[in-house]
Amino acid sequence: MNEQATEDHATEKPKRTSERWFDATWTKVHPLSPVVRGGLAVVAIPGLLLSYNWQSWMDAWEAFRSGEIQRNVESNPMPFLLGAGGVLLVVALIFAGFALSWWFTRYKITAEHVMVKSGIFVRQHRQARIDRVQAVDLRQPLLARLTGLAELKFEVAEGDGTAATLAFLKRSQAEELRSEIMDRAAGRSESPAEVEGFGEVPGGAGPDDAEAAHRYDPYAAHDPYAQIHPTPTGRAAAGLHRAAHQDRLIAKVPTGRLIGSVLSGWGTIFVLVIVVMAVVAVGIGLAVGSDGGSVSIWAVLTGAALPAVIPMGIAAITIYYQQFSSGFGFTSTATSSGLRVRYGLLETTNQTIPPGRVQALQIQQPVLWRPFRWFKIVVTVAGYGIGEKRSVLLPVGRLDDVMVTAAEMFPDLQVENPEEVFTAGLTGSGTKLGYTEVPRRARFFDPIVRRRRGFRTTPTALMFRDGRASRQLTMVPHERIQSLSLTQGPLQRRRAIADIFIHSPAGPFAAKLKNQDLDAVKDLFEYESDHAAQARRYSDRNQWMRAEELREFERKAAEALAAPEEPSTTGPAHPAAPLTYQEQDPRDR
Repeated sequence: MNEQATEDHATEKPKRTSERWFDATWTKVHPLSPVVRGGLAVVAIPGLLLSYNWQSWMDAWEAFRSGEIQRNVESNPMPFLLGAGGVLLVVALIFAGFALSWWFTRYKITAEHVMVKSGIFVRQHRQARIDRVQAVDLRQPLLARLTGLAELKFEVAEGDGTAATLAFLKRSQAEELRSEIMDRAAGRSESPAEVEGFGEVPGGAGPDDAEAAHRYDPYAAHDPYAQIHPTPTGRAAAGLHRAAHQDRLIAKVPTGRLIGSVLSGWGTIFVLVIVVMAVVAVGIGLAVGSDGGSVSIWAVLTGAALPAVIPMGIAAITIYYQQFSSGFGFTSTATSSGLRVRYGLLETTNQTIPPGRVQALQIQQPVLWRPFRWFKIVVTVAGYGIGEKRSVLLPVGRLDDVMVTAAEMFPDLQVENPEEVFTAGLTGSGTKLGYTEVPRRARFFDPIVRRRRGFRTTPTALMFRDGRASRQLTMVPHERIQSLSLTQGPLQRRRAIADIFIHSPAGPFAAKLKNQDLDAVKDLFEYESDHAAQARRYSDRNQWMRAEELREFERKAAEALAAPEEPSTTGPAHPAAPLTYQEQDPRDR
């Protein structure tokens, strides 16, 4: 028995050692990829050498012009030959490193994963599940733009960092690959196997199919309360889907508005603080007079102010540039795969964000933007993390731009007056249109923002509004609420108030409300605990356009619609049946 096991182990060992890191199914990235990645170093190293000892290079140039170097070479060429050989060796090693880096970086796309292998001495294998792809970004640094290359970054739900990166491919190839990945992630693959499995319409799409495609809205699949229409399947469904949903422009940020938003942001306040500090320092120096002690006081003020003002000025310039660069040329377009945004000054980025991957959405209005009626939209997408500029869905826009963008990414509120409810959340206050507010007994905690701080529920979403000077409206679909928590401090217990917090993946904002009525947040807690679970059964799908998932969704929705007339013991109740907190009778809360 032991001898047989030993023999088997010996026969298996050569098989494992003979396995290759790559095979014919792996594809190389573009040959210029290492140069684009290491382009900054290629430019920086000679620059450092020249700037480190500039006088020596000038002396060498003068010696070359005078002919001294030529005479030295003729008399003793060996040192010059060794130096030239050393330079050539360094250049050869750099290019050899680039070539090896390109050779050992390959990728492969399977039915389930995007896989990337890289590394010369330390090997790295990264992969991303296609059905868990949250967003695909197409990025072009400056050198990549000059060479016509692009980088693809795949974000998945697991983890906070980028799951896989393809750097670099031809831009046209990267765009095709991005569309293919997003289609497969959405379940719109047109492979023969799927077409054969789901059926094909003979002779192409007829008038009935065109009518069905016109009625069918892929984004409505996220809404468990939308009207259900017949859905074509297979290749006809994919073709009709693309025909019915051509790319259309959603919002575009003019350069003038972007400059105005940057100048009226926090960077300007920072600059004003610096200017005030400088003016105060100059005023104190001039007020002292011209006596003997004024020179020392002026020197002290200057010596103390300059070390602080210079780094603050550099920080202000950096803030201005980052805000301007991240919003320059911003354009958002609705595509069949989701909302595609493009922005960037020197480094351009193209993002594709599917509507069903947005965990939460927040609309912000800084205090200096209020006279211009400008707003900003940021979103939480699993995988983007905290503080990512990629979380900006609209850097600056008017109310019309905000409503159109939010409508593309967010389900219908399913209320009679959605625009009024939406506008009241942005600019309103008080208890109109079903919003709550901080109770009067707790006005000591929130004397200024009391009437703005509140929530409202709709059949599809939970809405938090907050902020008096800088306004915010946070919207979270019920099916994206992972959990809720209530917190209450000792002083809050005396006033029967509590804070409510919605747990979601890490993002640029947190959905939290302070000092709400205790009974109201308890009722909201119970309402969301049941309602979010029901909504998740209908809307939380990995492949949001896959034919069999849509059919299963239609079946469940039909059962739910028939539930009031024909009670069912197996199917879940229709999610739209429970009344919202504002619609409930106070005696039933």
